[in-house]
Amino acid sequence: MISQIRTFLSQKGNLIGNAVRNVYTSIEKILFPKGLLHRFILIILVPLLLLQAIVLAFFFDRHWDTVRYRLARDVAGEIGTIATLIQSDYLPPEEIGPVIGALNEKLSLQISFQAREVLPQTAPTKDPTTIQALSKEIKALGYPFIIRETDSQRAAITIQLDSGLLHALVPRKRFFSSTVYVFLIWMFGFSVLLFWIAFLFMKNQVRSIERLSRAAELFGRGQTVNSFKPEGATEVRQAGISFIQMRNRIQRYLTERTGMLSGVSHDLRTPLTRMKLQLSMMDQTEAIKDLQEDVSDMEHMLEAYLSFARGEGKERPEQTCLNDLLRDLIDKAVKSGQQIDFHQEGRVQCICRPNELTRAITNILTNAARYARQAQITIGTHRHMARIIIDDDGPGIPLDKRADVFRAFYRLEKSRNTHTGGIGLGLTITRDIILSHGGSIDLSDSPIGGLRVIITLPLAGRTQEGKQI
Repeated sequence: MISQIRTFLSQKGNLIGNAVRNVYTSIEKILFPKGLLHRFILIILVPLLLLQAIVLAFFFDRHWDTVRYRLARDVAGEIGTIATLIQSDYLPPEEIGPVIGALNEKLSLQISFQAREVLPQTAPTKDPTTIQALSKEIKALGYPFIIRETDSQRAAITIQLDSGLLHALVPRKRFFSSTVYVFLIWMFGFSVLLFWIAFLFMKNQVRSIERLSRAAELFGRGQTVNSFKPEGATEVRQAGISFIQMRNRIQRYLTERTGMLSGVSHDLRTPLTRMKLQLSMMDQTEAIKDLQEDVSDMEHMLEAYLSFARGEGKERPEQTCLNDLLRDLIDKAVKSGQQIDFHQEGRVQCICRPNELTRAITNILTNAARYARQAQITIGTHRHMARIIIDDDGPGIPLDKRADVFRAFYRLEKSRNTHTGGIGLGLTITRDIILSHGGSIDLSDSPIGGLRVIITLPLAGRTQEGKQI
């Protein structure tokens, strides 16, 4: 029973944990920025702003208010002492003026006394923020008074005493601390400085990751990546070193495989050539003709197998105008009797290996010529990518078979007769070439009734994400 309860609680805990993770993932996708640098900025900026908010809250609630009221209390105490002295019996009226003058010099105040004057009746007004603390402390003396700001540097206080009016001009520095502004300026200034330093540091760290990503992308397209050097943090350097080691192993493997296939190609072609020569010297009977066709088919299949196994080869990428490349292909296809309409939506430049890309598109046009009467080719750009659309009016490919046709040696036509459908490597080679260029290939229904092939390739000078290389 206890084990069942534990199992039940464990399952519920896993469900709750998965739900929380899903909610967090959804919030992260919606609210968080996509780029690593922007996330670093957010990680730095949010705690910095939160810390400043907490510091300001405690500073204003405690320190600043405390300092203001203590300064105001000192001023109010001095004015209250003078008021008490004036109203006492120990100071004759004729000595009030000299005593106040002496106190003004010592206290940095401008105090005067007008005997037998009465405080004018004025409507009460709300004190400005800068003199609220001073007004509160003056009120605590117990005398009727009026307080106002004469200018940005002084406050005027008039107090009603029994024998007259006591006037006081108080300098702003006596009741208001300007260090708060200095504190705010220093705090925000240093925050901006530290944030800028952190931003530059994080940008340098992210730059090393971007270079590693760019090098991996270029290598994946078959382009030369000799200038890449590991840099940045230890983990990024280690990833860069691992990438270089992986690149060297792959290049060494490709070189060894290409050499081996060259030897195999030579060894297999030699006996086939002898067989063709011997068959050509025999009497051309029906059986000999069949053997010659079989040898020709073997030679054709051998060339296709070796071409598929060789992969990308040694062709170097170069900037190519896809419009001109397609125009050359279409001219050759039209001369062979194929009907092709060509639509251009502007000139499109791409970094590619022209011969390989020509071969990839030729495979598609060959299929269209084999199964359809006419084809249409449209070239343009879409979302920072070059896009080539090839439509035909043939029978098309069933939806459930479109993923299978890219598999090696797969044929919709089940017989192995090369005259009815090739050997099943055309679309496989085409897909490998397109993917090696950093592009994609998709199949769908054509508006003219057959198959639509959509090829996308990175534009010249841009990565797949649309950023400059």
